This record gives sequence, structure tokens and C-alpha cells, in this order.
Amino acid sequence: MSPLAFLGLAAAITLVGSLFLMIGSRKRTPWDSSINAFQKRLDALAPDKDQVIELLDDEPFPGGGRHSAGT
Repeated sequence: MSPLAFLGLAAAITLVGSLFLMIGSRKRTPWDSSINAFQKRLDALAPDKDQVIELLDDEPFPGGGRHSAGT
């Protein structure tokens, strides 16, 4: 076996072994973990269930609402 072929074989074995170790040791997360994390953030921002939210004005926008530029 020539020295270059031996070096190439050693490099290939090293790459395959490193890839195997990286894949085997990565953190496993369930497929819905990002959905659960997002839901936890939404729940943290949401008002309490017994909290009553009151509107101060009957008018949703100052000046009577939105109008198009032509009117």
C-alpha cells in the first residue's frame, strides 16, 4: 500500500469516526420542544386568567379611525 493511500484511508476512518461520535453525542430534543418553549413564553406574557382588561375609550383610534389618503 502506498503512503498516500494509507494516509487517505486513515483520514477517511478518522472523519467517519468523528462524524459518528458527533451524531451519537448530540443533545436529543423531541420534535415539539420548540413548540412547547414558545407556548411557555406566550403563557408568561399572557394576563392572569382572573384579570379583567378594560378599555379606557370607546374609540379604537384617535381621530375616529383610519381613512384613506383620498378622503
